[in-house]
Amino acid sequence: MKYRILKPLSILLLSIILTACVDYLDQTPDSIAFNEEQVFTDYIKSQQFIDQLLAPYAYFDDNDVFNNRESSHGRAGFNGKRMYGLREAITDNCIPNQGSNWHPKQPYRWGNFSGPYYDGTYFQEGSEYRFRDCWKAIRICNLSIKNIDRITNATKEQKNQILGQAYFLKGHFYFTLLQGWGGMPFLEEPLAADANMDVPRLSYTETAQKIAESFQAASEFLPMIVADNDWGRPTRMAALAYKAKALLWAASPFSNPTGEKSLWVDAAVAAGTALKEAESSGYYELAPFSDFKNLFIGPKPSTYKEVLFGRLQANVNVSWTPVWVGIQSDMLGGSWNGGESVTENLAQCYGWADGSPINPSDTKYRTNPYDGRDPRFYQTIMYNGAVNSMVSNLSRTVQIWNEASDNTIAKELLVTEQKVAKAGYTYTGYYNAKLCDAVFDVSTQRKSASIMWNIIRLADLYLYYAEAANRAWGPTTAPQGIAGFTMTAVLAVDKVRVRAGMPKFDGSKPWLVPGSVSEFERIIRNEIRIETAFEEKRFYDLRRWKIMLDNEVLEQKGVYIKKTGPSAFEYTVVTCPDNLQLKWQERHYLFPISRTNVELGPNFTQNPGW
Repeated sequence: MKYRILKPLSILLLSIILTACVDYLDQTPDSIAFNEEQVFTDYIKSQQFIDQLLAPYAYFDDNDVFNNRESSHGRAGFNGKRMYGLREAITDNCIPNQGSNWHPKQPYRWGNFSGPYYDGTYFQEGSEYRFRDCWKAIRICNLSIKNIDRITNATKEQKNQILGQAYFLKGHFYFTLLQGWGGMPFLEEPLAADANMDVPRLSYTETAQKIAESFQAASEFLPMIVADNDWGRPTRMAALAYKAKALLWAASPFSNPTGEKSLWVDAAVAAGTALKEAESSGYYELAPFSDFKNLFIGPKPSTYKEVLFGRLQANVNVSWTPVWVGIQSDMLGGSWNGGESVTENLAQCYGWADGSPINPSDTKYRTNPYDGRDPRFYQTIMYNGAVNSMVSNLSRTVQIWNEASDNTIAKELLVTEQKVAKAGYTYTGYYNAKLCDAVFDVSTQRKSASIMWNIIRLADLYLYYAEAANRAWGPTTAPQGIAGFTMTAVLAVDKVRVRAGMPKFDGSKPWLVPGSVSEFERIIRNEIRIETAFEEKRFYDLRRWKIMLDNEVLEQKGVYIKKTGPSAFEYTVVTCPDNLQLKWQERHYLFPISRTNVELGPNFTQNPGW
């Protein structure tokens, strides 16, 4: 067998998971191939072999935002978020720009997960490319684990690094398969070419538990902390957090429709154990809210302490979406990608600064809805009247209105004669502010930026713990089975809220009473939604909570804005047109499995409804 290191090749699924002779990755186009003996007996080559899974863009979820590589996923340079925008645009958090109707986001909002883009676009949810690459990555992990004792020139610490990374990434790629396609066969070692191909699928819960075991194994080999200049490698802390996440997915309603309490307890204990280690580490902590934006754009040392695992793309020139997912206006010259429209559904989730909920019928909301909100609202959503770095030098604020009594035209919302947005402008009255960088070159529409795509951060872990602990023991009951750890579900939520300057759920006001388990669960889900908005997590939360078909999810709303005076406005919540609505069905809780894989045999079954 020959192995190549670090350049992804296009290989069919059967050759990835079922054959022994696989040509894996070159570091450079003219690199030489190494045989099995050379790869698995030499430390440097063995480390490179597993490192290929951390190489930028090669395996991780649609991270090609910059068009700066030769693509292994179809057309060169036409993949990932830079071209296709955020996954959030197929959720109830925002609506894709209709000015770029060639991209696949709108069909996904209508439940078309097997349409004309299904096999040809890596971004697509359910893409055969992604399914295939996950299995390829898992095989690489299993090969690294199986051959670890063949390395003759490595220290125990060096072998542990390879093992920890292999177990961790095996868990990660299995988790990608799990939340996309459901339960899968869990391969403990690479299958031989003559092995039985018809491998039965485990249940969703069983697969999640096996993934948790893989992360637990990783935690026993990985260091607790890595240096900032080595950031991106998995750590023990990341493994423990990811283990808790996998067990939470096992306990969640989609996998656990009967509410089996033991699954919630397992998830809560895992998350609480991880939090205990984080808080006693002397290193991991929530970044100050003044650095909140830097968790996503322009990371700082404080943000390395919060993002437990993610992907960093440093100091690169980018244009348009998603780093600038915001306004398309004549002032900026526009861009053909335009901006994605944040929904009123999401906007209403950010309550008033005193913690009280939004009532869209109140006079205050109809006349001055953006004064005195949850501070995370201003970090996340661009709204009419916002102070924004891209317009402040023009001595004005962001302008978004559908009509005006004085017939003035809003700079950030051009409308048709029917007073609705033209294609490429917001359909809802909002744009995305969370990923807008403060530095923007209007003349070239380009800038240099560092972007951090976080997969799991400490704030997530607090909220995951709160969700599991609430179901396991209730909102205010101390945990059981975690020695020396007394945090309740309420206190975990308060950790995240206090960082943002929001009040605790201490019962001091009627709206700050945690309530029953089911009432506090709604609070936790809302906190998860607003804290992690536009971090690519909402779609899979909707799935695991089994709420994709709820009316409040499916019905997309915006706000119609009328300028009634020089600085006075009237805001009316409206339902978006039918072509902007979500139209999911029951079968959309899982992606379809390609016919080729289903035909492996009767044990590898298709997902329901497909």
